Amino acid sequence: MSEDEPELAFYAAVEDLFATLRGQPHVLSPKDFHLMREWWRDGVPLAAVGAGLAEVAARRSARGDDDPVVSLGYCRHAIRRHAKRLAEARVGAGETLPSIDAKENLDALADRLAGDAARLAPDLPAVAAAIDGVALAVRRARELAAGELEAHLAELETVLLARCREALPTALLDEILAAAASAAAASGAAGDALERTRRALIDRELRRRLGLPRLELTWR
Repeated sequence: MSEDEPELAFYAAVEDLFATLRGQPHVLSPKDFHLMREWWRDGVPLAAVGAGLAEVAARRSARGDDDPVVSLGYCRHAIRRHAKRLAEARVGAGETLPSIDAKENLDALADRLAGDAARLAPDLPAVAAAIDGVALAVRRARELAAGELEAHLAELETVLLARCREALPTALLDEILAAAASAAAASGAAGDALERTRRALIDRELRRRLGLPRLELTWR
């Protein structure tokens, strides 16, 4: 492996994650490449990039903003916050590589997602593309430290569900929202708890309708 390969792999992974956030391919600007070089030089972990992008995706989805993010710079503050959080969590803990079993589980989970994308592609091509992007990000997670994997997968799941919701045909999305609203009302929750329940039920119903696994190392 050449000295440049790990750095190039980091850039490719960031590009993949950003494309997944946007839900469509995107040519990064010179400013974006400068920002990625800065993150690489400063040792910002890929997990922090994924977490920052997932935070931005979730925040925009919650307020109904469907316009794609046009620059990595829009996400830079969230990414730096997560980089700081991860650095603080690792103090005194040491870095360990994922076990062979963990890497195999990641590969199997990525294969499952790719299979789901292929299954859905004929009827829901936009949804399939979103799932494919996350499958690639899951596969690249083999490069992360063991202690970052579970949090990174949770963040990727947030991105996955947000991108799938945005890619759904309106009629199918309306069915999911109606089913979740009905179930939430029947739960007896009220106020903020009712809204939290409704959001959780939307995710559950979306996962059920699309046949998606949870993004966990022990998903099988």
